[in-house]
Amino acid sequence: MKTRLSHVLLGVVLSVLLVSGMALSASAPYVNIVDTAKGSDQLKTFVATVEAAGLTDVLMKKGPFTVFAPTDEAFAKLPEGKLNRLLQPENKQKLVEILTYHVIPEVSLTVDNFRSGESYKTVNGLMLNVLFQQPPIVINKKINVVSSLACSNGIIYLVDTVILPPETPAKKKSK
Repeated sequence: MKTRLSHVLLGVVLSVLLVSGMALSASAPYVNIVDTAKGSDQLKTFVATVEAAGLTDVLMKKGPFTVFAPTDEAFAKLPEGKLNRLLQPENKQKLVEILTYHVIPEVSLTVDNFRSGESYKTVNGLMLNVLFQQPPIVINKKINVVSSLACSNGIIYLVDTVILPPETPAKKKSK
């Protein structure tokens, strides 16, 4: 009788462990920024530009990073032919400048961080102003955050417009 009760209890314990194990495996852990972006139907163009710029490895690192990723619709708003030109190997540096203007390093910023309307230094060294008083979060007074995705190494905010870095006087003269 004692042995039979032990077997029944062992069976119940194993069943509970099996069910709870399945529940735990059903809740997938967060993945890095690149893999999260690859899993989004709205960020296919962003992923292609990150790959073309050679930034995949950087955005897979530990971070943390805050990334303002333009949606496919945002890239479609660029002037005709601009995206194709940026994807050409000879324009890789310009693409890197644009994409690194979308990344704030060493911090995973939340909505609460944006309430004061502060400016944040991006990977390319230029500042982005981010403000949240009421939805949506606004970048540089004109670009809206439309959604967000949590990642293991930061956060992705999907934006409705490609954020172009301001041109410096030196760049304007060289045109």
